Amino acid sequence: MHVQQLCRLLTAPPQYVTVAGVEVRPFKDKRDIAGWIDLMRDAFVAADPPMRPWTTADFEKHFLVHADHSPDKIFLAYDGEHRLVGSVALRVRAGRDRQHIPAIHWLAVRPAWRRRGIARLLVAHLESVCWRRGMREIHLETHAGWREAARFYEAVGYLPTHQVTERPSMRTSPD
Repeated sequence: MHVQQLCRLLTAPPQYVTVAGVEVRPFKDKRDIAGWIDLMRDAFVAADPPMRPWTTADFEKHFLVHADHSPDKIFLAYDGEHRLVGSVALRVRAGRDRQHIPAIHWLAVRPAWRRRGIARLLVAHLESVCWRRGMREIHLETHAGWREAARFYEAVGYLPTHQVTERPSMRTSPD
């Protein structure tokens, strides 16, 4: 699988973004897991290539056990009726010289809510978190075949770096 890698350097605090009737909050507890899994299923149902649906066990392995992730770095966007419409996670992995490398991970917006600014809101929220933590370079990966996602990231200031050709398929694993 080809993965497009992109990066953005934050040179100033990110601009505040709002979407009328939508609020972002951090992941709270295990009660949020089912809603998050449903969001992922809905957001990626038509992905080409397809992605295997998440399970509670996948979530727990990925976010509760994996050293680079934690639930406190998952941000959820809710509409005015408390429906989960989008989510993004911040992955922070150790780099060279113990430097922490932040990455946008699992940005998802329900298809019915796309093109309303939800993804921009979530990315701006995540960038603000990074800025407050002193992180100025943010990375991300997206499947090279998901051109709409790559165009979105480029539109919000992320520049392509290079492609990785050997990566586990998103069709068989949510990792």
